[in-house]
Amino acid sequence: NLYGKTVYQDPVVAANTTANLLQKKGCDLVICLSHLGDRYTENKVSDEILAKESYDIDLIIGGHTHRFFEEPRKYRNKNGGDVVVNQVGFGGIQLGRLEYQFSRLSRKKLAKAHTVVVGKKTSE
Repeated sequence: NLYGKTVYQDPVVAANTTANLLQKKGCDLVICLSHLGDRYTENKVSDEILAKESYDIDLIIGGHTHRFFEEPRKYRNKNGGDVVVNQVGFGGIQLGRLEYQFSRLSRKKLAKAHTVVVGKKTSE
């Protein structure tokens, strides 16, 4: 149920519209913070569907389903580009770290991805 005068917008349409605007303004990396959930067995919009139906989104940091991804997932968008989707659980138990490299000569690329368990000492 929607509250008051809340208007539901299709998340794929809204995300594509916003990502296109950001890219036109010169953004090198478009990041979507999502609370759609990873994926579902029923016909319900999810991070996976958003990634596959997107045009200009590079990275989706997801939530809602509280999944602990061992590593980020990659999907192909409508333009044939990579969309990285990551989710690292809930409650601050783990944090995800994604590092991108940028170059004037080539497109951006995901250089490193790993999960940091909170409270555990790391060398970085």
